[in-house]
Amino acid sequence: MDIRPLLALAFTVIVWGIHPIFIRGLSLALGPADHLVIRYVIVALVYIAGLVATGGWRVAREDWPRLLAVSIFGMVGYNLGSAFGFELVSAGMGSLIIGTQPLLIALAAAIMEREKLSVTAIAGLVIGFCGIFLLVAKDLAVATDMTGFLVGCAEVFISGLCWAIYVVGGRPLVHKYGSFGTTALTITLATAVMVPLLASSTTLVTLKAMTVQNWVEMAYMAGLSTFIATITWNYGAARVAAAAAGAFLYLIPIIGVAAGAHFLGEIITAGMVLGGGLILAGVAITQFAPALRLQGGTALAAILFAVTMWGLIPVAMRFLVLELTPATAMVLRVYLAGLLAILVLFFVGVRPIAWRDWGRIAIAALAGNLGYQVLAAYGMETVPASWTGLLFGLEPVFIALFAVLLAGERITFWLVVGITVAMLGTAALMIGSTLTPTGDVSLMGLALVTISTMGWGIYTVVIRPVSGRYGSFPVTCVALAISALPMPFFVGGEFPAIIGGMGLAEWLAVAFVVMPATFLATTAWNYALGHMESLLAGVFLYVQPVVAAIGGILILGEKLSWPLAAGGGLIILGVGLAQFGPLLQRMQWAKGDSSSTFRQ
Repeated sequence: MDIRPLLALAFTVIVWGIHPIFIRGLSLALGPADHLVIRYVIVALVYIAGLVATGGWRVAREDWPRLLAVSIFGMVGYNLGSAFGFELVSAGMGSLIIGTQPLLIALAAAIMEREKLSVTAIAGLVIGFCGIFLLVAKDLAVATDMTGFLVGCAEVFISGLCWAIYVVGGRPLVHKYGSFGTTALTITLATAVMVPLLASSTTLVTLKAMTVQNWVEMAYMAGLSTFIATITWNYGAARVAAAAAGAFLYLIPIIGVAAGAHFLGEIITAGMVLGGGLILAGVAITQFAPALRLQGGTALAAILFAVTMWGLIPVAMRFLVLELTPATAMVLRVYLAGLLAILVLFFVGVRPIAWRDWGRIAIAALAGNLGYQVLAAYGMETVPASWTGLLFGLEPVFIALFAVLLAGERITFWLVVGITVAMLGTAALMIGSTLTPTGDVSLMGLALVTISTMGWGIYTVVIRPVSGRYGSFPVTCVALAISALPMPFFVGGEFPAIIGGMGLAEWLAVAFVVMPATFLATTAWNYALGHMESLLAGVFLYVQPVVAAIGGILILGEKLSWPLAAGGGLIILGVGLAQFGPLLQRMQWAKGDSSSTFRQ
Protein backbone atom coordinates (compact mmCIF):
# COMPACT_ATOMS: atom_id res chain seq x y z
CA MET A 1 0.00 0.00 0.00
CA ASP A 2 1.38 3.39 -1.02
CA ILE A 3 1.26 5.56 2.11
CA ARG A 4 2.52 8.74 0.40
CA PRO A 5 -1.01 10.02 -0.38
CA LEU A 6 -2.03 9.42 3.24
CA LEU A 7 1.07 11.23 4.49
CA ALA A 8 0.31 14.13 2.13
CA LEU A 9 -3.27 14.37 3.43
CA ALA A 10 -2.10 14.11 7.03
CA PHE A 11 0.44 16.91 6.45
CA THR A 12 -2.26 19.07 4.88
CA VAL A 13 -4.81 18.75 7.66
CA ILE A 14 -2.12 19.46 10.26
CA VAL A 15 -1.15 22.64 8.42
CA TRP A 16 -4.80 23.70 8.01
CA GLY A 17 -5.59 22.70 11.59
CA ILE A 18 -2.87 24.99 12.97
CA HIS A 19 -3.95 27.77 10.59
CA PRO A 20 -6.47 29.42 13.03
CA ILE A 21 -3.81 30.19 15.64
CA PHE A 22 -1.95 32.25 13.03
CA ILE A 23 -5.13 34.04 11.96
CA ARG A 24 -5.77 34.93 15.58
CA GLY A 25 -2.12 35.82 16.21
CA LEU A 26 -1.91 38.20 13.24
CA SER A 27 -5.33 39.74 13.91
CA LEU A 28 -4.25 40.51 17.48
CA ALA A 29 -0.75 41.69 16.56
CA LEU A 30 -1.48 43.72 13.40
CA GLY A 31 -5.19 44.33 13.65
CA PRO A 32 -7.61 42.41 11.42
CA ALA A 33 -7.79 45.16 8.77
CA ASP A 34 -4.04 45.61 8.27
CA HIS A 35 -3.52 41.85 8.55
CA LEU A 36 -5.89 41.22 5.62
CA VAL A 37 -4.49 44.01 3.46
CA ILE A 38 -0.85 42.94 3.85
CA ARG A 39 -1.59 39.24 3.49
CA TYR A 40 -3.81 39.47 0.43
CA VAL A 41 -1.65 41.97 -1.45
CA ILE A 42 1.15 39.40 -1.24
CA VAL A 43 -1.10 36.48 -2.24
CA ALA A 44 -2.83 38.44 -5.03
CA LEU A 45 0.47 39.44 -6.63
CA VAL A 46 1.47 35.77 -6.86
CA TYR A 47 -1.87 34.78 -8.33
CA ILE A 48 -1.81 37.66 -10.84
CA ALA A 49 1.59 36.45 -12.06
CA GLY A 50 0.09 32.99 -12.45
CA LEU A 51 -2.88 34.33 -14.42
CA VAL A 52 -0.60 36.24 -16.76
CA ALA A 53 1.62 33.21 -17.28
CA THR A 54 -1.27 30.85 -17.98
CA GLY A 55 -3.56 33.29 -19.77
CA GLY A 56 -6.30 32.45 -17.29
CA TRP A 57 -7.43 36.06 -16.88
CA ARG A 58 -9.83 35.80 -19.83
CA VAL A 59 -13.43 35.46 -18.62
CA ALA A 60 -16.58 35.30 -20.75
CA ARG A 61 -18.88 38.28 -20.38
CA GLU A 62 -21.82 36.18 -19.16
CA ASP A 63 -19.71 34.79 -16.27
CA TRP A 64 -18.71 38.17 -14.80
CA PRO A 65 -21.86 38.63 -12.64
CA ARG A 66 -21.32 35.24 -10.99
CA LEU A 67 -17.57 35.84 -10.63
CA LEU A 68 -18.12 39.22 -8.96
CA ALA A 69 -20.83 37.84 -6.68
CA VAL A 70 -18.75 34.94 -5.34
CA SER A 71 -15.68 37.15 -5.03
CA ILE A 72 -17.46 39.86 -3.01
CA PHE A 73 -20.06 37.94 -1.01
CA GLY A 74 -18.02 34.74 -0.78
CA MET A 75 -14.29 35.45 -0.66
CA VAL A 76 -14.45 38.95 0.88
CA GLY A 77 -17.16 37.94 3.35
CA TYR A 78 -15.22 34.86 4.43
CA ASN A 79 -12.01 36.78 5.08
CA LEU A 80 -13.66 39.68 6.88
CA GLY A 81 -15.58 37.32 9.15
CA SER A 82 -12.61 35.11 9.98
CA ALA A 83 -10.05 37.88 10.52
CA PHE A 84 -12.33 40.07 12.66
CA GLY A 85 -13.95 37.07 14.37
CA PHE A 86 -10.70 35.40 15.42
CA GLU A 87 -9.67 38.66 17.05
CA LEU A 88 -12.50 38.15 19.56
CA VAL A 89 -12.68 34.37 20.05
CA SER A 90 -10.06 31.74 20.75
CA ALA A 91 -8.47 29.72 17.97
CA GLY A 92 -10.02 26.53 19.35
CA MET A 93 -13.52 27.99 19.54
CA GLY A 94 -13.22 29.44 16.04
CA SER A 95 -11.94 26.12 14.66
CA LEU A 96 -15.03 24.31 15.90
CA ILE A 97 -17.38 26.92 14.48
CA ILE A 98 -15.52 26.80 11.16
CA GLY A 99 -16.08 23.04 11.32
CA THR A 100 -19.74 23.66 10.41
CA GLN A 101 -18.78 24.61 6.86
CA PRO A 102 -19.91 21.25 5.37
CA LEU A 103 -23.32 21.78 6.97
CA LEU A 104 -23.56 25.30 5.57
CA ILE A 105 -22.45 24.09 2.13
CA ALA A 106 -25.23 21.48 2.14
CA LEU A 107 -27.73 24.13 3.22
CA ALA A 108 -26.50 26.61 0.60
CA ALA A 109 -26.74 23.95 -2.11
CA ALA A 110 -30.33 23.23 -1.08
CA ILE A 111 -31.24 26.93 -1.29
CA MET A 112 -29.16 28.09 -4.27
CA GLU A 113 -29.23 24.97 -6.45
CA ARG A 114 -32.42 23.43 -5.07
CA GLU A 115 -30.69 20.21 -4.14
CA LYS A 116 -33.04 18.02 -2.14
CA LEU A 117 -32.09 17.43 1.49
CA SER A 118 -32.78 13.90 2.73
CA VAL A 119 -34.19 13.19 6.18
CA THR A 120 -30.72 12.07 7.24
CA ALA A 121 -29.12 15.29 6.01
CA ILE A 122 -31.72 17.36 7.85
CA ALA A 123 -31.01 15.38 11.02
CA GLY A 124 -27.29 16.11 10.59
CA LEU A 125 -28.00 19.82 10.16
CA VAL A 126 -30.14 19.91 13.30
CA ILE A 127 -27.54 18.03 15.37
CA GLY A 128 -24.71 20.23 14.07
CA PHE A 129 -26.53 23.48 14.78
CA CYS A 130 -27.49 22.20 18.23
CA GLY A 131 -23.74 21.72 18.73
CA ILE A 132 -23.12 25.37 17.82
CA PHE A 133 -25.77 26.48 20.30
CA LEU A 134 -24.29 24.31 23.06
CA LEU A 135 -20.77 25.45 22.16
CA VAL A 136 -21.63 29.13 22.45
CA ALA A 137 -24.14 28.92 25.32
CA LYS A 138 -21.84 26.80 27.51
CA ASP A 139 -18.87 29.17 27.15
CA LEU A 140 -20.89 32.40 27.23
CA ALA A 141 -21.34 32.09 31.00
CA VAL A 142 -17.56 32.19 31.59
CA ALA A 143 -16.68 34.78 28.93
CA THR A 144 -15.13 37.96 30.34
CA ASP A 145 -16.59 40.03 27.49
CA MET A 146 -19.96 38.52 26.60
CA THR A 147 -20.70 41.02 23.83
CA GLY A 148 -17.31 40.57 22.19
CA PHE A 149 -17.58 36.80 22.53
CA LEU A 150 -21.00 36.69 20.83
CA VAL A 151 -19.90 39.09 18.09
CA GLY A 152 -16.76 37.06 17.44
CA CYS A 153 -18.69 33.78 17.27
CA ALA A 154 -21.21 35.36 14.92
CA GLU A 155 -18.48 36.73 12.64
CA VAL A 156 -16.70 33.37 12.41
CA PHE A 157 -20.01 31.64 11.69
CA ILE A 158 -20.84 34.21 9.00
CA SER A 159 -17.41 33.60 7.46
CA GLY A 160 -18.35 29.94 7.11
CA LEU A 161 -21.68 30.90 5.57
CA CYS A 162 -19.89 33.15 3.06
CA TRP A 163 -17.53 30.33 2.18
CA ALA A 164 -20.52 28.06 1.56
CA ILE A 165 -21.87 30.68 -0.86
CA TYR A 166 -18.46 30.80 -2.52
CA VAL A 167 -18.23 27.01 -2.91
CA VAL A 168 -21.76 26.51 -4.25
CA GLY A 169 -21.85 29.64 -6.37
CA GLY A 170 -18.38 29.05 -7.76
CA ARG A 171 -18.89 25.45 -8.94
CA PRO A 172 -19.84 26.41 -12.52
CA LEU A 173 -16.77 28.64 -12.69
CA VAL A 174 -14.48 25.86 -11.45
CA HIS A 175 -15.86 23.50 -14.08
CA LYS A 176 -15.28 26.09 -16.80
CA TYR A 177 -12.03 27.80 -15.77
CA GLY A 178 -10.43 25.22 -13.49
CA SER A 179 -9.59 25.34 -9.79
CA PHE A 180 -6.48 27.53 -10.12
CA GLY A 181 -8.06 30.00 -12.53
CA THR A 182 -11.18 30.47 -10.40
CA THR A 183 -9.17 30.81 -7.18
CA ALA A 184 -6.76 33.31 -8.72
CA LEU A 185 -9.55 35.44 -10.23
CA THR A 186 -11.66 35.53 -7.09
CA ILE A 187 -8.71 36.31 -4.79
CA THR A 188 -7.55 39.09 -7.11
CA LEU A 189 -11.02 40.65 -7.23
CA ALA A 190 -11.47 40.20 -3.46
CA THR A 191 -8.15 41.94 -2.85
CA ALA A 192 -9.23 44.82 -5.11
CA VAL A 193 -12.25 45.24 -2.80
CA MET A 194 -10.53 44.72 0.57
CA VAL A 195 -7.53 47.00 0.04
CA PRO A 196 -9.46 50.28 -0.46
CA LEU A 197 -12.02 49.16 2.12
CA LEU A 198 -9.57 48.28 4.89
CA ALA A 199 -6.28 50.10 4.17
CA SER A 200 -5.57 53.18 6.21
CA SER A 201 -2.75 55.57 7.02
CA THR A 202 -1.52 53.09 9.64
CA THR A 203 -1.16 50.14 7.25
CA LEU A 204 2.33 51.09 6.06
CA VAL A 205 3.34 51.81 9.66
CA THR A 206 2.11 48.36 10.62
CA LEU A 207 4.00 46.83 7.70
CA LYS A 208 7.28 48.48 8.74
CA ALA A 209 6.78 47.48 12.39
CA MET A 210 6.20 43.78 11.66
CA THR A 211 8.48 41.53 13.66
CA VAL A 212 10.24 38.38 12.52
CA GLN A 213 7.48 36.36 14.22
CA ASN A 214 4.81 38.29 12.29
CA TRP A 215 6.57 37.60 9.00
CA VAL A 216 6.95 33.90 9.84
CA GLU A 217 3.23 33.74 10.61
CA MET A 218 2.44 35.60 7.38
CA ALA A 219 4.68 33.25 5.40
CA TYR A 220 2.96 30.28 6.98
CA MET A 221 -0.48 31.50 5.96
CA ALA A 222 0.41 32.85 2.51
CA GLY A 223 2.94 30.18 1.55
CA LEU A 224 2.59 26.97 3.52
CA SER A 225 -1.16 27.02 4.20
CA THR A 226 -2.32 28.50 0.90
CA PHE A 227 0.11 27.20 -1.75
CA ILE A 228 2.05 24.18 -0.46
CA ALA A 229 -0.82 22.62 1.51
CA THR A 230 -3.12 23.01 -1.48
CA ILE A 231 -0.60 21.10 -3.63
CA THR A 232 -0.24 18.28 -1.07
CA TRP A 233 -4.02 18.11 -0.66
CA ASN A 234 -4.59 17.79 -4.41
CA TYR A 235 -1.83 15.16 -4.60
CA GLY A 236 -3.36 13.04 -1.86
CA ALA A 237 -7.00 13.56 -2.85
CA ALA A 238 -6.26 12.52 -6.44
CA ARG A 239 -4.85 9.16 -5.29
CA VAL A 240 -7.40 8.00 -2.70
CA ALA A 241 -11.17 7.75 -2.70
CA ALA A 242 -12.86 11.12 -2.29
CA ALA A 243 -14.64 9.90 0.85
CA ALA A 244 -11.35 8.80 2.38
CA ALA A 245 -9.81 12.21 1.68
CA GLY A 246 -12.89 13.90 3.12
CA ALA A 247 -12.52 11.86 6.32
CA PHE A 248 -9.18 13.57 7.01
CA LEU A 249 -10.97 16.92 7.20
CA TYR A 250 -12.62 15.90 10.47
CA LEU A 251 -9.21 16.20 12.11
CA ILE A 252 -8.94 19.92 11.34
CA PRO A 253 -11.19 21.24 14.16
CA ILE A 254 -9.61 18.80 16.62
CA ILE A 255 -6.11 19.93 15.64
CA GLY A 256 -7.24 23.56 15.87
CA VAL A 257 -8.46 23.08 19.44
CA ALA A 258 -5.28 21.23 20.44
CA ALA A 259 -3.04 23.83 18.76
CA GLY A 260 -4.82 26.68 20.50
CA ALA A 261 -4.35 24.95 23.85
CA HIS A 262 -0.69 24.10 23.25
CA PHE A 263 0.65 27.21 21.49
CA LEU A 264 -1.64 29.94 22.87
CA GLY A 265 -2.44 28.45 26.27
CA GLU A 266 -6.18 28.40 25.55
CA ILE A 267 -8.41 26.43 27.91
CA ILE A 268 -10.39 23.50 26.49
CA THR A 269 -13.82 23.95 28.01
CA ALA A 270 -16.70 21.51 28.46
CA GLY A 271 -18.71 23.49 25.94
CA MET A 272 -15.99 23.07 23.32
CA VAL A 273 -15.85 19.29 23.80
CA LEU A 274 -19.61 18.74 23.95
CA GLY A 275 -20.58 21.26 21.28
CA GLY A 276 -17.67 20.25 19.06
CA GLY A 277 -18.68 16.60 19.36
CA LEU A 278 -22.22 17.39 18.22
CA ILE A 279 -20.92 19.54 15.35
CA LEU A 280 -18.68 16.76 14.05
CA ALA A 281 -21.49 14.21 14.49
CA GLY A 282 -23.84 16.44 12.52
CA VAL A 283 -21.27 16.93 9.77
CA ALA A 284 -20.65 13.17 9.54
CA ILE A 285 -24.36 12.35 9.34
CA THR A 286 -24.94 15.03 6.71
CA GLN A 287 -22.00 13.91 4.57
CA PHE A 288 -22.92 10.22 4.76
CA ALA A 289 -26.51 11.00 3.74
CA PRO A 290 -25.92 10.82 -0.05
CA ALA A 291 -24.33 7.38 0.25
CA LEU A 292 -26.57 5.79 2.88
CA ARG A 293 -30.32 5.64 2.51
CA LEU A 294 -32.88 6.20 5.27
CA GLN A 295 -36.50 5.23 4.85
CA GLY A 296 -38.89 7.37 6.82
CA GLY A 297 -38.63 9.74 9.74
CA THR A 298 -39.91 7.12 12.21
CA ALA A 299 -36.69 5.12 11.88
CA LEU A 300 -34.67 8.27 12.48
CA ALA A 301 -36.64 9.06 15.64
CA ALA A 302 -36.27 5.45 16.80
CA ILE A 303 -32.50 5.34 16.42
CA LEU A 304 -32.00 8.75 18.02
CA PHE A 305 -34.09 7.54 20.97
CA ALA A 306 -32.01 4.36 21.25
CA VAL A 307 -28.58 5.98 21.20
CA THR A 308 -29.72 8.72 23.60
CA MET A 309 -31.01 6.17 26.11
CA TRP A 310 -27.85 4.09 25.81
CA GLY A 311 -25.73 7.19 26.23
CA LEU A 312 -27.49 7.96 29.52
CA ILE A 313 -26.99 4.43 30.95
CA PRO A 314 -23.48 5.27 32.33
CA VAL A 315 -24.97 8.35 34.01
CA ALA A 316 -27.78 6.42 35.69
CA MET A 317 -25.54 3.49 36.67
CA ARG A 318 -22.83 5.79 38.06
CA PHE A 319 -25.51 7.47 40.19
CA LEU A 320 -26.79 4.09 41.46
CA VAL A 321 -23.30 2.72 42.13
CA LEU A 322 -22.39 5.75 44.24
CA GLU A 323 -25.74 5.97 46.06
CA LEU A 324 -26.04 2.21 46.71
CA THR A 325 -23.22 -0.27 46.06
CA PRO A 326 -21.89 -1.74 42.79
CA ALA A 327 -23.37 -5.15 43.61
CA THR A 328 -26.78 -3.74 44.53
CA ALA A 329 -26.97 -1.55 41.43
CA MET A 330 -26.00 -4.49 39.22
CA VAL A 331 -28.45 -6.92 40.85
CA LEU A 332 -31.35 -4.49 40.54
CA ARG A 333 -30.61 -3.83 36.89
CA VAL A 334 -29.86 -7.38 35.72
CA TYR A 335 -32.40 -9.26 37.89
CA LEU A 336 -35.32 -6.95 37.14
CA ALA A 337 -34.43 -6.97 33.45
CA GLY A 338 -34.39 -10.77 33.54
CA LEU A 339 -37.80 -10.94 35.22
CA LEU A 340 -39.22 -8.53 32.67
CA ALA A 341 -37.70 -10.62 29.86
CA ILE A 342 -39.41 -13.77 31.17
CA LEU A 343 -42.71 -11.92 31.37
CA VAL A 344 -42.33 -10.68 27.78
CA LEU A 345 -41.52 -14.20 26.56
CA PHE A 346 -44.85 -15.44 27.92
CA PHE A 347 -46.60 -13.03 25.54
CA VAL A 348 -44.38 -13.06 22.43
CA GLY A 349 -43.22 -16.66 22.69
CA VAL A 350 -40.12 -18.20 21.11
CA ARG A 351 -39.65 -21.07 18.67
CA PRO A 352 -38.15 -24.33 20.05
CA ILE A 353 -34.39 -23.87 20.42
CA ALA A 354 -31.96 -26.67 19.56
CA TRP A 355 -29.73 -27.94 22.37
CA ARG A 356 -26.56 -26.82 20.59
CA ASP A 357 -27.99 -23.30 20.36
CA TRP A 358 -28.83 -23.28 24.07
CA GLY A 359 -25.12 -23.66 24.73
CA ARG A 360 -24.30 -20.70 22.51
CA ILE A 361 -26.94 -18.54 24.20
CA ALA A 362 -25.67 -19.54 27.66
CA ILE A 363 -22.08 -18.63 26.75
CA ALA A 364 -23.19 -15.30 25.34
CA ALA A 365 -25.32 -14.56 28.41
CA LEU A 366 -22.84 -15.60 31.10
CA ALA A 367 -19.40 -14.95 29.58
CA GLY A 368 -20.59 -12.00 27.53
CA ASN A 369 -23.49 -10.06 29.06
CA LEU A 370 -22.97 -11.05 32.71
CA GLY A 371 -19.23 -10.43 32.49
CA TYR A 372 -19.95 -7.06 30.97
CA GLN A 373 -22.43 -6.15 33.71
CA VAL A 374 -20.23 -7.25 36.62
CA LEU A 375 -17.02 -5.59 35.43
CA ALA A 376 -18.79 -2.38 34.39
CA ALA A 377 -20.64 -2.04 37.70
CA TYR A 378 -17.51 -2.38 39.82
CA GLY A 379 -15.46 -0.26 37.42
CA MET A 380 -17.97 2.60 37.45
CA GLU A 381 -17.46 3.03 41.18
CA THR A 382 -14.18 4.80 40.46
CA VAL A 383 -14.77 6.02 36.89
CA PRO A 384 -17.00 9.05 36.05
CA ALA A 385 -19.93 8.50 33.71
CA SER A 386 -18.39 10.70 31.01
CA TRP A 387 -15.24 8.53 30.97
CA THR A 388 -17.31 5.32 31.02
CA GLY A 389 -19.37 6.51 28.05
CA LEU A 390 -16.22 7.04 26.00
CA LEU A 391 -14.83 3.62 26.94
CA PHE A 392 -18.14 2.02 25.99
CA GLY A 393 -17.50 3.56 22.59
CA LEU A 394 -14.84 0.85 22.13
CA GLU A 395 -17.57 -1.77 21.68
CA PRO A 396 -17.65 -1.69 17.84
CA VAL A 397 -13.88 -2.26 17.76
CA PHE A 398 -14.06 -5.24 20.10
CA ILE A 399 -17.05 -6.66 18.22
CA ALA A 400 -14.97 -6.57 15.02
CA LEU A 401 -11.96 -8.05 16.84
CA PHE A 402 -13.92 -10.98 18.31
CA ALA A 403 -15.58 -11.55 14.94
CA VAL A 404 -12.06 -12.23 13.67
CA LEU A 405 -11.08 -14.40 16.65
CA LEU A 406 -14.31 -16.33 17.18
CA ALA A 407 -16.17 -16.22 13.86
CA GLY A 408 -13.26 -16.46 11.45
CA GLU A 409 -13.87 -13.13 9.74
CA ARG A 410 -10.94 -11.60 7.87
CA ILE A 411 -8.82 -9.03 9.65
CA THR A 412 -8.46 -5.79 7.70
CA PHE A 413 -5.91 -3.01 7.56
CA TRP A 414 -8.53 -0.56 8.84
CA LEU A 415 -9.33 -2.76 11.84
CA VAL A 416 -5.66 -2.91 12.84
CA VAL A 417 -5.28 0.87 12.48
CA GLY A 418 -8.55 1.53 14.30
CA ILE A 419 -7.69 -0.74 17.23
CA THR A 420 -4.26 0.87 17.51
CA VAL A 421 -5.65 4.42 17.59
CA ALA A 422 -8.49 3.48 19.99
CA MET A 423 -6.06 1.76 22.34
CA LEU A 424 -3.88 4.88 22.30
CA GLY A 425 -6.97 6.78 23.42
CA THR A 426 -7.56 4.28 26.21
CA ALA A 427 -3.92 4.60 27.23
CA ALA A 428 -4.31 8.39 27.31
CA LEU A 429 -7.23 8.01 29.72
CA MET A 430 -5.26 5.62 31.93
CA ILE A 431 -2.07 7.68 31.93
CA GLY A 432 -4.07 10.84 32.54
CA SER A 433 -5.76 9.27 35.55
CA THR A 434 -2.35 8.77 37.18
CA LEU A 435 -0.79 12.10 36.20
CA THR A 436 -3.77 14.29 37.06
CA PRO A 437 -5.62 12.41 39.81
CA THR A 438 -9.02 13.91 40.54
CA GLY A 439 -10.05 11.53 43.32
CA ASP A 440 -12.81 9.79 41.38
CA VAL A 441 -10.80 8.13 38.59
CA SER A 442 -8.69 5.03 39.22
CA LEU A 443 -6.53 2.95 36.93
CA MET A 444 -8.22 -0.25 38.12
CA GLY A 445 -11.67 1.17 37.40
CA LEU A 446 -10.64 2.17 33.88
CA ALA A 447 -9.23 -1.32 33.29
CA LEU A 448 -12.47 -2.97 34.49
CA VAL A 449 -14.68 -0.80 32.29
CA THR A 450 -12.43 -1.39 29.28
CA ILE A 451 -12.48 -5.18 29.79
CA SER A 452 -16.26 -5.05 30.24
CA THR A 453 -16.61 -3.76 26.69
CA MET A 454 -14.79 -6.90 25.54
CA GLY A 455 -17.55 -8.89 27.22
CA TRP A 456 -20.12 -7.11 25.10
CA GLY A 457 -18.05 -7.88 22.01
CA ILE A 458 -18.11 -11.58 22.93
CA TYR A 459 -21.86 -11.45 23.53
CA THR A 460 -22.58 -9.84 20.16
CA VAL A 461 -20.44 -12.22 18.11
CA VAL A 462 -21.49 -15.42 19.87
CA ILE A 463 -25.22 -14.69 19.87
CA ARG A 464 -25.42 -13.37 16.29
CA PRO A 465 -26.03 -16.74 14.51
CA VAL A 466 -28.73 -17.72 17.01
CA SER A 467 -30.48 -14.38 16.64
CA GLY A 468 -30.63 -14.96 12.90
CA ARG A 469 -32.36 -18.32 13.38
CA TYR A 470 -34.86 -17.49 16.12
CA GLY A 471 -35.25 -13.71 15.97
CA SER A 472 -33.20 -11.06 17.74
CA PHE A 473 -35.83 -9.94 20.26
CA PRO A 474 -36.82 -13.39 21.65
CA VAL A 475 -33.17 -14.47 21.85
CA THR A 476 -32.30 -11.23 23.66
CA CYS A 477 -35.05 -11.95 26.20
CA VAL A 478 -33.74 -15.50 26.75
CA ALA A 479 -30.19 -14.23 27.23
CA LEU A 480 -31.35 -11.59 29.73
CA ALA A 481 -33.23 -14.25 31.68
CA ILE A 482 -30.15 -16.50 31.83
CA SER A 483 -27.95 -13.54 32.85
CA ALA A 484 -30.22 -12.95 35.85
CA LEU A 485 -29.83 -16.50 37.24
CA PRO A 486 -26.49 -15.88 39.08
CA MET A 487 -27.70 -12.62 40.68
CA PRO A 488 -28.56 -14.22 44.09
CA PHE A 489 -24.82 -14.95 44.52
CA PHE A 490 -24.17 -11.19 44.53
CA VAL A 491 -26.75 -10.43 47.24
CA GLY A 492 -25.08 -9.73 50.58
CA GLY A 493 -26.44 -9.36 54.09
CA GLU A 494 -26.79 -5.59 53.68
CA PHE A 495 -28.98 -5.92 50.59
CA PRO A 496 -32.40 -5.68 52.38
CA ALA A 497 -31.30 -2.59 54.32
CA ILE A 498 -30.03 -0.89 51.16
CA ILE A 499 -33.27 -1.65 49.32
CA GLY A 500 -35.33 -0.37 52.25
CA GLY A 501 -33.40 2.90 52.30
CA MET A 502 -33.76 3.66 48.59
CA GLY A 503 -35.48 6.92 47.74
CA LEU A 504 -37.53 8.01 44.74
CA ALA A 505 -34.48 9.12 42.75
CA GLU A 506 -32.82 5.71 43.10
CA TRP A 507 -35.96 3.80 42.06
CA LEU A 508 -36.46 6.12 39.07
CA ALA A 509 -32.86 5.43 38.00
CA VAL A 510 -33.46 1.67 38.29
CA ALA A 511 -36.68 1.93 36.30
CA PHE A 512 -34.83 3.94 33.64
CA VAL A 513 -32.01 1.44 33.10
CA VAL A 514 -34.44 -1.51 33.04
CA MET A 515 -37.28 -0.21 30.85
CA PRO A 516 -36.40 2.75 28.54
CA ALA A 517 -32.65 2.15 28.36
CA THR A 518 -32.85 -1.64 27.91
CA PHE A 519 -36.13 -2.89 26.47
CA LEU A 520 -37.51 0.19 24.72
CA ALA A 521 -34.10 1.27 23.38
CA THR A 522 -33.32 -2.24 22.09
CA THR A 523 -36.73 -2.47 20.44
CA ALA A 524 -36.27 0.95 18.83
CA TRP A 525 -32.79 -0.03 17.62
CA ASN A 526 -34.04 -3.26 16.05
CA TYR A 527 -36.88 -1.36 14.35
CA ALA A 528 -34.48 1.22 12.94
CA LEU A 529 -32.14 -1.49 11.62
CA GLY A 530 -35.06 -2.84 9.61
CA HIS A 531 -35.56 0.54 7.92
CA MET A 532 -32.01 1.81 7.31
CA GLU A 533 -28.64 0.49 6.28
CA SER A 534 -26.51 -0.88 9.11
CA LEU A 535 -23.63 1.46 8.21
CA LEU A 536 -25.87 4.47 8.71
CA ALA A 537 -27.02 3.06 12.04
CA GLY A 538 -23.35 2.76 12.98
CA VAL A 539 -22.88 6.49 12.39
CA PHE A 540 -25.50 7.28 15.05
CA LEU A 541 -23.60 5.20 17.63
CA TYR A 542 -21.12 8.08 17.85
CA VAL A 543 -23.83 10.12 19.56
CA GLN A 544 -23.61 7.83 22.61
CA PRO A 545 -20.25 9.07 24.02
CA VAL A 546 -21.37 12.67 23.48
CA VAL A 547 -24.62 12.02 25.38
CA ALA A 548 -22.70 10.30 28.18
CA ALA A 549 -20.27 13.22 28.45
CA ILE A 550 -23.09 15.78 28.45
CA GLY A 551 -25.05 13.78 31.03
CA GLY A 552 -22.05 13.30 33.30
CA ILE A 553 -21.12 16.98 33.24
CA LEU A 554 -24.63 18.48 33.41
CA ILE A 555 -26.43 15.93 35.62
CA LEU A 556 -23.66 14.59 37.86
CA GLY A 557 -21.48 17.70 37.88
CA GLU A 558 -18.40 15.92 36.52
CA LYS A 559 -15.41 17.98 35.40
CA LEU A 560 -13.81 18.10 31.98
CA SER A 561 -10.11 17.21 31.89
CA TRP A 562 -7.44 16.87 29.23
CA PRO A 563 -7.36 13.03 29.44
CA LEU A 564 -11.10 12.96 28.76
CA ALA A 565 -10.75 15.27 25.75
CA ALA A 566 -7.60 13.69 24.26
CA GLY A 567 -8.40 10.07 25.06
CA GLY A 568 -12.03 10.40 24.02
CA GLY A 569 -11.08 11.96 20.70
CA LEU A 570 -8.63 9.16 19.91
CA ILE A 571 -11.15 6.46 20.90
CA ILE A 572 -13.86 7.90 18.65
CA LEU A 573 -11.36 8.35 15.80
CA GLY A 574 -10.10 4.78 16.17
CA VAL A 575 -13.59 3.31 16.24
CA GLY A 576 -14.50 5.37 13.18
CA LEU A 577 -11.45 4.14 11.24
CA ALA A 578 -12.16 0.50 12.11
CA GLN A 579 -15.87 0.72 11.36
CA PHE A 580 -15.96 2.94 8.30
CA GLY A 581 -12.50 2.54 6.78
CA PRO A 582 -13.64 -0.16 4.32
CA LEU A 583 -16.62 2.00 3.37
CA LEU A 584 -14.32 4.94 2.63
CA GLN A 585 -12.42 2.79 0.15
CA ARG A 586 -15.61 1.75 -1.67
CA MET A 587 -17.53 5.01 -1.71
CA GLN A 588 -17.09 7.20 -4.77
CA TRP A 589 -18.46 10.67 -4.20
CA ALA A 590 -18.59 13.36 -6.84
CA LYS A 591 -15.13 14.48 -7.93
CA GLY A 592 -13.97 17.61 -6.13
CA ASP A 593 -16.40 17.49 -3.21
CA SER A 594 -13.70 16.66 -0.69
CA SER A 595 -11.51 19.56 -1.77
CA SER A 596 -14.23 22.18 -1.33
CA THR A 597 -15.40 21.26 2.14
CA PHE A 598 -13.19 23.51 4.24
CA ARG A 599 -11.48 26.80 3.59
CA GLN A 600 -8.34 27.37 5.58
